[in-house]
Amino acid sequence: MLIRSSAILVLILTSVFIITPPLSSFGSVHQSVQTNANTASVSAGDPKASPTAFNYSYSQANLYTNASASTNFVPSSFPLSNRTYTPLVWLSTVNRTSNNIPIPATGFRFNVTHANLVAAKLEVNWTLIIPQFNCRGCNGVSVNFNFFGSLTKGTNATYALLNSTNPPITSGTFSPTASLSCPENFCLNATAYIGFRLTLMFTFGWNGTNVSGMHADVGEIVVASIGSAQTSSNNTMQLDNVSNQVTHTTTLSNIVYNDTLRTILHPGGSTLQKWWNMSIINIFYPGGYNIVGITINSTLLYPVSPSVPLENDHCYVGSVNCSQSLISLNVTDFVPVSRNSTITITSHTPNSVSPLTALSGGAPSQYFTPGDLIGVKIVNNPSISNASTTLKTGQLNITFIDPTRTRQVLAGPTTPLQTISGGTFLYTMPPDCGVSNRLCGSWTVITTFLSGFDLGNRSISFNLDQIQISSFSSGGSNNGLTAQGTLAYVSSSLPANATSGIVFAIDAGTPANTPVSTTNSSTGAGLYVSNATLVNGVFALGQQLIMTFTLTNPTNSAYNASVTLVHEWPGSQPHGVNVNFTLGIADGLGDLPFTSGPQSYQAAITLTTNGTQIVLTSLSTRNSKTISMSVGSSPVSPTRQHTGLFKIIVVTKTGTSTISTNTLESPPYAYLFNLPLSPSRYLAYSTPFTTVSGGTFSITPIQSDSILGAKRLVVFALARDANGIVLANNPQNPGFSDSTVLISSMDPLGQVVQGQTVTATLHLKSNSSKITGTLIIDLNLQGTGKVAEKSGVTLTPGSTQDVTLSFMAPSTHGQYALSFSSPQYAGGPLTSQTLQVTILQSNLQILIPAAIGIVAAIIILGIYLLRRQPEREEPAEKTKSAASKPKPTGSANPPSKSLT
Repeated sequence: MLIRSSAILVLILTSVFIITPPLSSFGSVHQSVQTNANTASVSAGDPKASPTAFNYSYSQANLYTNASASTNFVPSSFPLSNRTYTPLVWLSTVNRTSNNIPIPATGFRFNVTHANLVAAKLEVNWTLIIPQFNCRGCNGVSVNFNFFGSLTKGTNATYALLNSTNPPITSGTFSPTASLSCPENFCLNATAYIGFRLTLMFTFGWNGTNVSGMHADVGEIVVASIGSAQTSSNNTMQLDNVSNQVTHTTTLSNIVYNDTLRTILHPGGSTLQKWWNMSIINIFYPGGYNIVGITINSTLLYPVSPSVPLENDHCYVGSVNCSQSLISLNVTDFVPVSRNSTITITSHTPNSVSPLTALSGGAPSQYFTPGDLIGVKIVNNPSISNASTTLKTGQLNITFIDPTRTRQVLAGPTTPLQTISGGTFLYTMPPDCGVSNRLCGSWTVITTFLSGFDLGNRSISFNLDQIQISSFSSGGSNNGLTAQGTLAYVSSSLPANATSGIVFAIDAGTPANTPVSTTNSSTGAGLYVSNATLVNGVFALGQQLIMTFTLTNPTNSAYNASVTLVHEWPGSQPHGVNVNFTLGIADGLGDLPFTSGPQSYQAAITLTTNGTQIVLTSLSTRNSKTISMSVGSSPVSPTRQHTGLFKIIVVTKTGTSTISTNTLESPPYAYLFNLPLSPSRYLAYSTPFTTVSGGTFSITPIQSDSILGAKRLVVFALARDANGIVLANNPQNPGFSDSTVLISSMDPLGQVVQGQTVTATLHLKSNSSKITGTLIIDLNLQGTGKVAEKSGVTLTPGSTQDVTLSFMAPSTHGQYALSFSSPQYAGGPLTSQTLQVTILQSNLQILIPAAIGIVAAIIILGIYLLRRQPEREEPAEKTKSAASKPKPTGSANPPSKSLT
């Protein structure tokens, strides 16, 4: 007779679960599971699982009904009329396993439905035979039953196991607080009384002051012998990639029963017979497993309709303090069980790895670029519940397969890893696309988890790619710098259509920053963002982007501000990366409410693998605080060169009321991850472009004088497609390079006289090979400023030009600095020299001393002639004294000296 009984559940839960060893680790479980690069799955050869995942025990049992029970009221004179208030109802709590039909009278319910009955009690007795046992691993016999109910004031209920008239073998009192839904289970050891007939007595009493409503159920009286647990002989796991389930195939070997045995009765003699009505195999397996089939010697035992298991108790994941499930089968009426029979159990568990996600900057992504950090987020859910950490822990393998179906070992955690729940593991993708770009394309990451009880395997694909410049050219002038090019994907050489970007002009290698700003005007009400300035608009890995912004209050009212910084891709494309904070009173920066006038702040922005971090500083108080931007749908990655900008949104607040909203976008920045262009001086940027069919683009000409005077003018593009694949420029040839420094000199100027018209000549030579410069040339005199100007001076690449300008010399003598400059030229003054201004012209300065010399000579000669007059009055003496001297020839005039 096959029966199904929750008494067996009592039997197992109170006895077998106690003697069954807990789930234990499997010494050889930490084996490496090979992966197949072609199928991205667990390879052939099913991994072994722990043999202790499945345990089993033998049991022999007899179920008792009211056929062997008797009842007795004490005193026997208890009025018959009162017995209607103490009904005894027989219950059917057990079904036959062969047909699932209830077996009558396997338990009873006793109620006291009337208050203040005459003091009395009811006894219900069973006579039980304790047989000899012979099941494998069995070492004793027990009497089992369950009780549940509610005992009111003045009532009691007890049990006792008796051997004839001797004192009770064991006895006890039922708890008056027993729950109606959770029965108490009792297991009484009767091993010492094998062969005896014992009496199991239940007594229900009341003392005459009871309250109506006593309720008690007793059921499923079973005599059983329970064996110790045995482990399975083999256990394997296999993952079905279609159903995404793991199939566990477990073998129990050497299954044998023999219910015919000899028992020595007391009193009586030795009797050889089938003493046990039920021979049971109890199979224990981890909570979370689902048994789908049990066979013995290829004969299906479960599931077979209409038969049912003797007991099928599932312990689901999340069950409190439950780690094992049970299925009990009554094999008594199965086909004869021969020695060395084999039971095969098939069970299912979910794929433990679910889900598997590739992350870029913390956000899910299927697109990556060389050098990226890829986060492999693995969620592992072991099926065994309420087990120890040791049992849940397994080996996690992470394998990367490149587009050539070759396994790649990336920089990151070395596997296998010991884990339970998985985690996020960061790996660095190759720095470039490799030889012949073979590393760019579709990659696969495979994760495999293996423990003694669970198997998990997932794979996902992602793309590794970058955009390259197929062609790029630039030219024009400061009145219109042009750029055009063609973009294509490295992996396929296909055009990168619908890719957005910006063209930048920088002075590469020049560390001096030139701030670039956008400005805004008042809207008339509330605060407005009057300017947003990038202090260093070109920055690289490990550097901060410094942005300042000013909030201005055009009124005399006091306001606070709610500010949101929103990161945008070119073309004002927000993508969920933002942060909100308050400014004004209680902003953590020590600020006061905004009153009339401006108030400025600095945001030091750092790109990290965990998101964008900002150190916000009040420039009035110098206090700072750190804030983090949200991850968004496409994070701002520090491993991808790109361009972006920040929109500043200020909401004016007074109390809880909103006065106005004002916005301003910053200039775009250029983040250069691996280009040797930082530090650099930011010169100009284009309006956003979008590539068209064929991956081509051209920009609206950039009108910017700042491109002149650059030692190394570099014009390059930064671009990004909708999936986040970015343009990677060649570090040696980032785009376009030129020098726009002008070579200049000035003709020397001599001394000039006050108020004289002076002509100065500037010689210019273009050092550029591609850029035309159109300038206004200014002539500047110290103390006066601009004294002359010439517009429309154009220098084509490599050309020379002279610029002549005239001006009036200062009216005061002295030295003056004279310089040529151009408001279009950022390299400083073109050339300069010192101008010497005198009172008279220089030739007059020479003639004046000469004239003074002539006058002096005439005066000397006159004096000389006057002194000679007396000698002419004595000619004879003179003649006489001179007669000895020869007369001079020629003129008689005295000699003269040239004063010139």
